[in-house]
Amino acid sequence: MKTNRTYLFTPLSLSLQRVRDLIHYEIQSRSFGLKAKITFFIVFNVAGVLLLASYLDYHLAKKDQIDLYLNRNTYLAKQIDLSIPDPSQAGNLPRIRDELEEWLLSRPLLMGIDLFLFSPQGWESVVSISSGNESLRLNLSMDQLNRLKKEKTLSSVQGAGDEQWLEVIIPLHSGKKAVGGIRVASSLDEAQGYLNKKRNRVFILTFSSILVILMTLTLSFRKLVENPIQQIVQAMSRAEKGDLEAAARIRSRDELGELARDFNRMLKTIREAHEENVQLLSRVNQFNEELTKKVEAATSELAKRNEELRLLNEALFESQRQLGQSEKLAAVGQVTAAMAHQIGTPLNSISGYIQLMIQDGNLQTSDQDRLKIIESQLDRLADSVKNLLSSTRQPKPQLRPLAVNGVLEELIHLSEPWLHARRVGLFVSLSPDLPWVLGDPTQLQTLFLNLISNALDAMIQGGMLTIKTRHLSEPAVPDDGNWVQVSIADTGIGITEETKKRIFDPFFTTKKVGEGTGLGLAICLKIVKEHSGRLNVESEVGKGSSFTVLLPVNEGKTSHEQNTGPPPGRG
Repeated sequence: MKTNRTYLFTPLSLSLQRVRDLIHYEIQSRSFGLKAKITFFIVFNVAGVLLLASYLDYHLAKKDQIDLYLNRNTYLAKQIDLSIPDPSQAGNLPRIRDELEEWLLSRPLLMGIDLFLFSPQGWESVVSISSGNESLRLNLSMDQLNRLKKEKTLSSVQGAGDEQWLEVIIPLHSGKKAVGGIRVASSLDEAQGYLNKKRNRVFILTFSSILVILMTLTLSFRKLVENPIQQIVQAMSRAEKGDLEAAARIRSRDELGELARDFNRMLKTIREAHEENVQLLSRVNQFNEELTKKVEAATSELAKRNEELRLLNEALFESQRQLGQSEKLAAVGQVTAAMAHQIGTPLNSISGYIQLMIQDGNLQTSDQDRLKIIESQLDRLADSVKNLLSSTRQPKPQLRPLAVNGVLEELIHLSEPWLHARRVGLFVSLSPDLPWVLGDPTQLQTLFLNLISNALDAMIQGGMLTIKTRHLSEPAVPDDGNWVQVSIADTGIGITEETKKRIFDPFFTTKKVGEGTGLGLAICLKIVKEHSGRLNVESEVGKGSSFTVLLPVNEGKTSHEQNTGPPPGRG
């Protein structure tokens, strides 16, 4: 007999599916905040675990109840087997029927009792009684009959839907021999009532637990998370509006408390920095006013002396010119020009970046207007720097071993927006095994920036800028030394032979008024000499110019610099 354990239908799984669908719909149709998301996440998981545990507990209890009633019926059938006389004798049948009816009447849940004997055809019914008008049909297969003959017990749940009953079939004995079987069928009404009560308790306990957890989480979250976050947000809003005295008053020791303390420390640092910037700006403004007065006084005095020198003797013009240049250099100092170029060149680079940003079409109109204002102020600052004069002398270079390629790489990167703005291409060839030199990185940077700036000024319509380095280990003249050569070449307008003789004179310039001071190449020559080097120029009108800087190798530095720059031939 095939065992069919189809348990009673319950709506628990259907209810679980409806709850899941409802939650999914709420998530899709609403936009939850952090509090709702965390609460939902915890409640969903806890509710899922509770519902699953309740579902499993219900079905396990259901199985236990059915097994219990099956065991009872088995025990009852065995008692009947022991109490009735030998069923194989026809004279005992009335007595057997009376006894089975007594069993049926004493057990309200019993639906029927059947006795059958084995026969050559399979089995034949001997006695069949039932509590209802209709008897329960008994069907036995050959496999079930064989199991009964081997003293096996058959138990199952029969029927479908609401018409289900428990059925137990045990061997019927005559003495110690199995001669047939006893079937006992009982109702599931008592088990159904118990399971209904248990199901109702499961629903009440589960949803009560979910409601308590939801209320507890809501109140706890408001106190522990929502209120601290609200304080931090309010403090951020006040700080955004300019109130640097804002602070988040959270005393807890958890992550939100630590976040609030970090935020307060950040605001304190910003507030202190703001106060220092205000004081620094005040001192800078005061210094600028004093410097402007000194420059105006020095300029007025210098103009008066130049006028007096011009009127002394035109015959000694050349000597007077040289003397005037010496006095200018003594009064102004080449360090002022160096400072002007050191400040002016980065300002030009910044201006180049701003021009590129303005040309970028992705910026909004308000952002472009702000960048134009910054550019105009940079132009004013650059003009002011060009007019600054000081009586200090250029400091002596602080010589130390350094890699020329490293200085050039930094300048090349700084000059890229400048090159794009001037429509100038770039070709770089830096020797990878270049030895180190003894030099001042700041002054060498000024030297190369001046040469690059002059090259760009010479290429009005654009062109190609070439920067190369190499090691001259075999000089043309014996005992001429060991040199590092840096060449900066352009394809600009070139220099005439007459101009070439004077390009290193201080204050000599071929640029328009306001575009140059005439000190750039003079400063370059002075820097090269202070580094015990050489500065040569080759130029052809209409084809361009090439300036070559020779710096002596630092003999004490035997290791070569690493090739960290761009590969040779970068364009």
